[in-house]
Amino acid sequence: MRMFEEIKYLASRHDLIVVSFIFSEKDYKIEQELTDYCDLAVMIMLDSPYAPRKPNEPRQVHRWHTWNMRTTLEVMKNNIDFDIVLFDFIYMASYVDLFQDTYTVLEEHNIESDLLQQCAHASPGNYQLQKVAGDVEAAKAFLEADKEALLLQEYETRTWTKFNLVTLVSEVDMKQVQQRCPRVQTLIVENGTDTDSITPVDNSQGRKILFMGNLAYYPNIDGVLFFVEEILPKIWEQDPTMTVSIAGRDPGVQIQKLAQDPRIEIVASPKDMSQVAKDCMMTVVPLRLGSGTRLKILHSMAMGLPVVSTNLGCEGLSGEDGTHILIRDEPQKFADAVVDMSRDPNLRHKLRLHGLELVKSKYTWNKIFSRLEKKLLNKVLG
Repeated sequence: MRMFEEIKYLASRHDLIVVSFIFSEKDYKIEQELTDYCDLAVMIMLDSPYAPRKPNEPRQVHRWHTWNMRTTLEVMKNNIDFDIVLFDFIYMASYVDLFQDTYTVLEEHNIESDLLQQCAHASPGNYQLQKVAGDVEAAKAFLEADKEALLLQEYETRTWTKFNLVTLVSEVDMKQVQQRCPRVQTLIVENGTDTDSITPVDNSQGRKILFMGNLAYYPNIDGVLFFVEEILPKIWEQDPTMTVSIAGRDPGVQIQKLAQDPRIEIVASPKDMSQVAKDCMMTVVPLRLGSGTRLKILHSMAMGLPVVSTNLGCEGLSGEDGTHILIRDEPQKFADAVVDMSRDPNLRHKLRLHGLELVKSKYTWNKIFSRLEKKLLNKVLG
């Protein structure tokens, strides 16, 4: 979502070429779809790595460095005079050497080594993670998290310095980069939401609890399981009639099995989250793992849904507990907040209004990317 919004913003003002990995033949259609927004889109099937894995090379860095991508970028570099090249995620940084004479920007959506460290601490022995990875291909990236976190941390520290600018989505992430690499130029480019196209839902009759997010992403899977196993029973002790909607892309078998309880529904890959949200009275963000900031909270606020979150779930965002959002970490306190919200229409109304005001005043994509554009133009044009 963030990358698509950035493509739309930059392409409306500049010449833009997008090069991206894809994972299946059907994804080649994205090339044509993106030409409505940018000058050229090139989709490259993720294939075998460029070379054998080097000692101490992070597994994910090795996976994303392929011959097809490198060859494509070399051809482009030799035929097009780029002013700026932006790289999304540390895993794409292995191609920065191709653009030594160009202004380069690394856009970090998370501090990925932090995420792996959290995963290692949250899953001792990796029992749950191994179970999830057997079901969801994308979760395999988090296996051997303790070892991979150290390798990736070392790689990040020596790689950030190769870029002219590193962007982060939060103050927390920026401070970590500055501590580890004091000479690196950094800029906060926050996450946002599209308040123009998202209309607040009429959920006055909504009675469900909504969890939304990519259900093939391990931190979200962990959050769902944490909610269903440790928080939801405490909610049902107080109100057994409450129902839950878990909506998102590519839910694995483990998530789908949760629907064996008739009070839980799984909505796989919904085309319009607002259609799901209209039957819901709140969103929950019970995350225990994460870096960066959560788009799901901003999206929820833009839809007019009040939010209950853990501290980590809303880390880096400006919302205040009790004004824009309810923040609880302990399962019992989280459950109590959900029940209180369900019983108090005035509280829901207050959080709804303040949440909408917050995203409209601070978290619109146009405001966010205009700050990035201004910084880049100042650097490149002098």
